[in-house]
Amino acid sequence: MKSSINSNNVLSNSAKTNRTYWPAIILAVLLLIIWYLITEFTSLINPLFLPSPVKVVTSAMSLFGNGLAVDIFATVYRVMIAFAISIIVALPIALLMSESKFFKRLFSPYIDFIRYIPVPVLIPLTILFFGIGEEAKIVLLFIGTFFQIVLLFDSNLLNVPRDYFDLAYSLNFSTFQRLKMKLQSALPEMYDNMRISLGLSWSYVIIVELVAAQTGIGHMIKEAQRFSLTSNVYVGILLMGIIGFISDFLFRKSYNKLFPYKK
Repeated sequence: MKSSINSNNVLSNSAKTNRTYWPAIILAVLLLIIWYLITEFTSLINPLFLPSPVKVVTSAMSLFGNGLAVDIFATVYRVMIAFAISIIVALPIALLMSESKFFKRLFSPYIDFIRYIPVPVLIPLTILFFGIGEEAKIVLLFIGTFFQIVLLFDSNLLNVPRDYFDLAYSLNFSTFQRLKMKLQSALPEMYDNMRISLGLSWSYVIIVELVAAQTGIGHMIKEAQRFSLTSNVYVGILLMGIIGFISDFLFRKSYNKLFPYKK
């Protein structure tokens, strides 16, 4: 009896999820049809500015035959490595800042100063120090992501309810146990902020790949722009959106699995 109730709940949740996505799917199909009709049967827009979806699909197939998969892998690799390093470095610093006013006063001015510096401004110095290899690109992505993440983490850790610390004191928690409790309490919000911050990395990766890059979606877009291959530019833009959507979708789905009590 209990298992049948659980299965019914699962089916009900699945049906609700499917209904949730239908409006977005229908809208996407309608926009695609409008795009096709305007570009194929009218001359309202110059094909140089808006190629037909058929041309974009043809260009995508041609690009995949000429190594587009390598460009996609290069871009995803750069984003993931820089993002992972940002998380690894930001977590202990945010924990120190939330625990000690001394460390907060020590780090905060530098974090606030650097996070307002636009990443493109740092490109010449980064190339000067790290060359034009992968290190420079990852450093730029790290700078664009880390200083936002550490502030978000610090805010999440400071917002842990006071009742948790009173309970930890009553149970005579050690320093390690108290820090572990604090981190576990803030982790769902921190995870959600990681999802938001990942979008920053994707917004900066194109800027990074436009300078001295031989691979990557940004490099492909730059080469397409040089030769006025607008359909290739659209392929790059759509790819960035699709990859970003998939990564965000995976974050949201894993959030529900990791923190079911936060639903």
